[in-house]
Amino acid sequence: MTTDTNTDTSPEVAQADAEAREADDLLAALEERVRDGDDKITPQQLTEQRELGHFARLRAEAARRKAERAAERAAEEERQQHHRQALALLADQGDPQRLTEAYRAALTAIVEFLAVSDGFDDAVSEAVALLKKAQAPQARGEEYGTPKAPAWVDDHGHQLVAFGREDMRAANGAGNRLAVLLEDADTARRKQNRAEGRDAARGVRTSQSAPAFMNAPITDQARGARHGLRPRLDQLAAAEGGEAA
Repeated sequence: MTTDTNTDTSPEVAQADAEAREADDLLAALEERVRDGDDKITPQQLTEQRELGHFARLRAEAARRKAERAAERAAEEERQQHHRQALALLADQGDPQRLTEAYRAALTAIVEFLAVSDGFDDAVSEAVALLKKAQAPQARGEEYGTPKAPAWVDDHGHQLVAFGREDMRAANGAGNRLAVLLEDADTARRKQNRAEGRDAARGVRTSQSAPAFMNAPITDQARGARHGLRPRLDQLAAAEGGEAA
């Protein structure tokens, strides 16, 4: 098993290598003295020093192997720790059941939102028809009606009842409201990421190969529909949260 750990930095290995080099240096010095004619050096001394050098190199190799085995054990323990951490993360945050339950709850809420949205539009459309029958005035230019005498608009499918400039009911369609809802969810997620110290540029995530979540056409539809909604969903949300619209 190979590891990336540099066992040569081990103190034990460094000490054993130093002892082996010292033994080799001593043998080389003795041999050089013999070459220079020193007759006091005996074959026995050379043999003993050569054996000491060989033994020192064996000890250095033993220290290196011991360090390598220790590094392999440490690396294996680190791998096992990563493995345990991965399983713990999956058990805590990667439970498919939690995701399934959250998905079902969101789906139920969105389906309910769409049903309420369709009911709202149907009510506005029916109210416009009734106001037309009642010969109520049609809103034109700056004429927005009053709470007691609302005006109405029915222009190529755009139906609106105005009780005044600030109080209108428009049948904008569930699709437009849903686009605004999705864009607001993306914005809210970015704010949450920023507050939690994460990448604030990331809103609703997509796969790496997919375009950003709020790319056209959803963004274009949301931006085109946002300020035309009556009532304004973002203003309603701000009022619910006690914030300024």
